[in-house]
Amino acid sequence: MMKSRTLGAVLLLIVLIGSLLIGYEMFAIVMLISSLLGYRELMNIRFKDKNKDIEVVRFFGYVSIILVVWNNVFYSLDDKLTLIIPMLCLSIPIIFYNDNKKYNINDALYIMGVILFIGFSFNNIIYMDKLDIHKCILIFLLSFATDTYAYIGGRLIGKKKLTNISPKKTVEGSLIGVFMGVIIGSLYYYTFIGGISIKHIILMCLVLSVLSEIGDLVFSSIKRYFNKKDYSNLIPGHGGILDRFDSVIFVSLGLTVILSLL
Repeated sequence: MMKSRTLGAVLLLIVLIGSLLIGYEMFAIVMLISSLLGYRELMNIRFKDKNKDIEVVRFFGYVSIILVVWNNVFYSLDDKLTLIIPMLCLSIPIIFYNDNKKYNINDALYIMGVILFIGFSFNNIIYMDKLDIHKCILIFLLSFATDTYAYIGGRLIGKKKLTNISPKKTVEGSLIGVFMGVIIGSLYYYTFIGGISIKHIILMCLVLSVLSEIGDLVFSSIKRYFNKKDYSNLIPGHGGILDRFDSVIFVSLGLTVILSLL
């Protein structure tokens, strides 16, 4: 398990670091592919038994993800359009199916939510790279550090269960993860970004590290709701894209909020 987890982490880092070094456009392509895989995973855990019945809807979903993720990257659409187009494309099919067992308003709203949440989150990560590559690296560095040390700490000294949402997570592991996330994130921010006091850097990284663990738990709760262990088996030792990007998504959104307040 540990070997496959390490292999998965190394492969993921190679892809992420490689795309960042190649350039903004390549990173945007990698993030689009990641978002499409994330969308696919969330579709599969809810609609696996009727994928063939909603192929057209799934196609509209993929198109919508592309529109949202790449907006203001390779083209610029009015933000209202990136909201209106998915709403129309996903709600209108209800009247053509005319069968609640195949496709209904709950299904439509679920897919809309997935598109907007996943789409805007990955668009935000790309925007952070455009804004400052070091801030983009911080998102992944802090997320992965928090997750990795929480995992190691839990295995070594974890005893008290953190939550029923994710039975293997422990209070001890969580605290170690946050502590190391703050240390590593603060050192990186101070060295490569700067511009604010060390006190504010530490506070910011503390908030982001906590958000990293919250993101992990939020996506874990989605899996538990649908009785799934992992979103997929795409990444060795980790699971699916969303098993690895759960915390990244929340850290990227949190960093955007914090930077807007500075």
